[in-house]
This record gives sequence, structure tokens and C-alpha cells, in this order.
Amino acid sequence: MRGKPSDITKKVLKESKLYIIIKAIICIIYRSIVIIIPMLLSSAINEATNKNFNTSTRIAIIALLFAIALRIFDVINTYTWHILYNKMYEKFTSVGIKETINNSLYSLSRINIGEFLNIMSNDINVICEFYCNLIMRTIRILEITVIFVYFFKINFYIGLTAIVVIIICLILILLFSNIIEKLNRDKLYKLDERNFILNEMMLSIKEIKSFNLLDIIRNRVNSASKKYTNSFKKQRVVEDIAKFTMIGFVEIVRWSLFIYCIKLISIGEMEIGTILVIYNYYGQLLDGYSEFATINVGIRQLKVSEKRFFKLVEFSHIIKNDGIYLENVTGNIVFSNIVYGDKDNPTFNNLSFEIKADSINVITGKSDSGISGVSDLLLNLNTQHSGTIKLDGVDIRDIKYSEYFDLISDIDEEPLFFKLSVKDNLNISNSTFEKYVKICKLLNIHDDIIKLKYGYDTILNTKYDTLKPMVKYKLYLAKVLIKNTKIIIFNKTLDNLDSNIIDDILNILIEKRKNHTIIIITNNNKITKIADNVINIDKGKVKK
Repeated sequence: MRGKPSDITKKVLKESKLYIIIKAIICIIYRSIVIIIPMLLSSAINEATNKNFNTSTRIAIIALLFAIALRIFDVINTYTWHILYNKMYEKFTSVGIKETINNSLYSLSRINIGEFLNIMSNDINVICEFYCNLIMRTIRILEITVIFVYFFKINFYIGLTAIVVIIICLILILLFSNIIEKLNRDKLYKLDERNFILNEMMLSIKEIKSFNLLDIIRNRVNSASKKYTNSFKKQRVVEDIAKFTMIGFVEIVRWSLFIYCIKLISIGEMEIGTILVIYNYYGQLLDGYSEFATINVGIRQLKVSEKRFFKLVEFSHIIKNDGIYLENVTGNIVFSNIVYGDKDNPTFNNLSFEIKADSINVITGKSDSGISGVSDLLLNLNTQHSGTIKLDGVDIRDIKYSEYFDLISDIDEEPLFFKLSVKDNLNISNSTFEKYVKICKLLNIHDDIIKLKYGYDTILNTKYDTLKPMVKYKLYLAKVLIKNTKIIIFNKTLDNLDSNIIDDILNILIEKRKNHTIIIITNNNKITKIADNVINIDKGKVKK
């Protein structure tokens, strides 16, 4: 397990240090102006009361200039907030993508698609908003301290009242804290479930129509939506009760002090302008206490969101970007004593075999033999419990990550494409368009692509594309041939294709084996016949 949730946040904050400093400076200036303006207005009123109208006018003009500056810094403050937010959002997104790729399929199976989408959107948003707002909230605490000092300077009882008020407000915040955290966690899980069902619906439109499942899907979505909205309502109601209880209490105290100040003025112990400062500052205290309630809710939400985001990190592999660099790779692969799968009932149990370079190798076995695990292990999609997998005598986990994946490519039984043009889907190695066309002609799919609405510029869809199955598989093979990796894996890709298509592909592979290591995971006897090496896996071991 890697670190703890807050470690990721600390790293992102450290990388955003410059923007945090700039934001802090702007906040200090902004809130300083907020404190100064009431003092200036108070002085202007006191001078006017004493009939020093010229002095009062000059002070009022200075207050006006500060008011203008306040609006300017209000805009600057908002602008710098968004700059910092954007930087942090980009960094968290980058971490999330990287760690998702670094996870094994097994660890990713703990996270459903709804939860993943929420982690990468809502949870990142919660974390970024909290820390962007924390700068201002920290400055507000300093501001409140200054106000307390001012209150004690004016009148001991006014200062003491402010201290008592904040203590009572903090007690109210603590009373509601655990309830709010629990309700927020429940709300997010309900949202995960709703998004999962919506994603499931989107991926199953064909089945929903074919089996007339509209009412069932509608009921599932409505039920999940109702659970989410109810949990959201509960959270907001509790938050509002906590917030308005505190605000109401502070408001009562403020008006009580206003009446008390009038009495002090009547006996000559306070100037008229001072009551304006006290009333105004209590308004700022009211906002500050409201911030305390908000920050409490924010901390509770932050804890939940950081824990959820950490799920992408805690079991991911540490990528060796400084790993071993291989030169003149031959493509010889050796599996030694691999234990893989469930520890109590492993799919591979001390599995050992060799895949020779520049040859066609078939991995075969019964339907329950887990032969696709060979592909998962070679692609680092999952890891073995023990044993080693070596490429040219080097453990693949010690090879430089970026280089290793320049050496290997996989064609799965369900090839997928990005929602990009045909040309952009093929553009995975900065090859020329002429090369794309040459390889597509070699695979006899160039004419099929040209017949598409926009030819090579036609946008594909990840699942509901317009390609015929034959064209789809060959187009995916074209990506591999363009990339031209030393090792090519076919993971059950050829099992469900027409015989003629298989023949076309095998003819190309027979030519390619002169300088490529080709691994075909299949139970097709026709393919087995042209293999240089057949590895039959049974009960977790190679069958002799």
C-alpha cells in the first residue's frame, strides 16, 4: 500500500506553491481593505459629529478610494482563485489517469464505473475547492483575531462577548460534524450507484430495445435517483440547520450589543462612529462563523473525497521510469514458476515455459484454464504472486516502463477505438498517412475505409461504430503493424473470425515472424498447425 490519502494532496499543493503564495497575498490585501473601510467611515462620522467637515470629507474620499480598490481586488481574488483551482484540477486529473493506468485489473475491479467517474470529477472538484478556499478561510481567522483585539480595546465586555460567541459556535460545529460526514459519504455512494446504472443503460441500448426492458431500466434509474436525492436532501437539511442555528445566535448577539452600544454612547463612553465599526465588524464575524460551519462541512467532505481518490493509488504499481533500457531486443520470453490468480486456487501454479524470438507461438488450453492470463501478465494488467517473467533475460518489471510498452502490443478479442477519426486512431507512432494507406491496402480494408462517409476522416465510436467486424479487426491489426512492436499478442482475437479473414491474417503473420515474437492465445486448431511452438496449459501448468 502506498502512503496515505493526504500524501497525494501534499504533493499537488507543493507543485502549486507559487500560485498558492500569489493567492495568499491577494487575499491578505483584499481582507485588509475590508477591515480598514469601516474604520475610515467611523472616523469620518466622528469628525462630522465634531463639525470638522473638511477632515470628514477627506476621510470619506479616502474611504471611497479604498472601496474602489476593494472591488478591483474582489475581481483579482476571484481570478487568482480560478487559476489555482485549474492548476490543481489538472494535476489531480493527471495523477488519477496515471494511477489508473498503473493499477492491475484486479485492483480496478474494486471500483465500479460510476464510482470512477465521480472520483475523477466530483471528488477532484471537492478537494480542489477546499484547498483553494482554505487560503481565504485562513486569512479570515487572522481577520477575526484582529477584530477581537479591537473589541477588547473598545470595551472589555464587548470583547468577552465575542469570545463567548465563537466558543458556542465551535461547540455547535462539533456537534454536527460526524452527522454531516456520514450523510456526505452516503450521498456519494448513492450517486455512484446512480451513475453506474446510467452508464450500464448507455452501453446496453441495443439489449434494452431488443428485450423491451425500458420500464425495468426506468424503474432502476428512478429508484437510484430517488435514493440519491433523498440522501442529498438529508445532508443539506442538517447543514442548513447547523448553519442557521449559528447565524441566528450571532445575529441576536449583534443586535443586543447594538442596544448596549447606544447606552454607552448615551453616557459618553463611546463615540457615535464606533457603533458603526462594531456593527460592521460583527457582520464580518457573522460571515466568519458561517465560514467555520462551511469549513467544517468542507473538511468532512474532503476526508471522504481524499479516501475515494486514494483508491486509485493505494494498490497501483510504482512505475520504473528509470528502469533498465534494453538494446537490440530479440523478443525471447521466459515464464519461470509463475503463481497467478487466487492464492488458494491459483490459475497458474508454478507455470514455466519459454517463448522463442522470431516465431509464432500458440498458447492454448481448456476454457477454464485461464490462458488469457498470459496476456494480462505480459501487459502488466495484473501481477503474479511469485515467479518471474523475463524478456531477453531481464525481469519485465525492471525494464523502463515507457520502453517496455514500445516493444509490445496486444489485439484483444473485443478491439475498441477512441472517438476519433480513422486516421487519428491509426496515428499511434507518428507515422505518415502514406504508411497508413499502405498497410490498410495490405490488409485489404483501404477500399472499405474510403467508402465511409468521410473516408479516413470518419469519426469512429468506442462501441457503436459503423465498421463491419472484418474491417474492425483488420483496422486494429493495422494499428499494431503501424506501431511495429517486437512482440505482438493476439488474445483470442482470431477465434471468432471467418476462415477467410483468419487466412489473410495468418499469411501476414507468417511473413512477420522473421523478426517478431508473435503470441496467439487461441483454441483454433487451424492456427495451431502453423505455429512454431504450442504451449498447452492445463490445471495451471504446461501439459506435456
